[in-house]
Amino acid sequence: MKKIIILLAFAVLLAFVSSCSSDDSTQPTTTTTTVQTTTTVASTTGNISGTISLPAGAAGDVTNTRVATYASFDDWNADRVLKFTACANTGAYTIPGLPPGTYYMDAWKDMNGNSVIDLGDFFNVYGSGSYPNYNLSPISLAAGQTVSINFQVVIL
Repeated sequence: MKKIIILLAFAVLLAFVSSCSSDDSTQPTTTTTTVQTTTTVASTTGNISGTISLPAGAAGDVTNTRVATYASFDDWNADRVLKFTACANTGAYTIPGLPPGTYYMDAWKDMNGNSVIDLGDFFNVYGSGSYPNYNLSPISLAAGQTVSINFQVVIL
């Protein structure tokens, strides 16, 4: 009798364990959804690009001519450069990452290496006039804008 009770208890236990386990069809399912988002960031800066050249018939190489921007006429007068670059052998240049505002520009190649704008150097401003009486023209730049400025340097 003891064996029958043990076998019966074992059978009940086995039935209970079987009923507790279930197949995959009764398991809850998890669905993963991937959402792609596109973020558009408006540019907060602009660029000035263009070319520097020599007058027709003038001999020289404008490669590495410094092209500089200034935040104000007073900064230009005191040679407080905001940002600058050197132009390529084609005269092409780009000054990237300028905040919106008004700028003044010049281009200078120190031909004799004395760090002074003087005779023999290539120089000019974006504007009008001639050495040493220049009238600089302001350049307005908006966020996300690229302004093209081309001008000639002259041999002083």
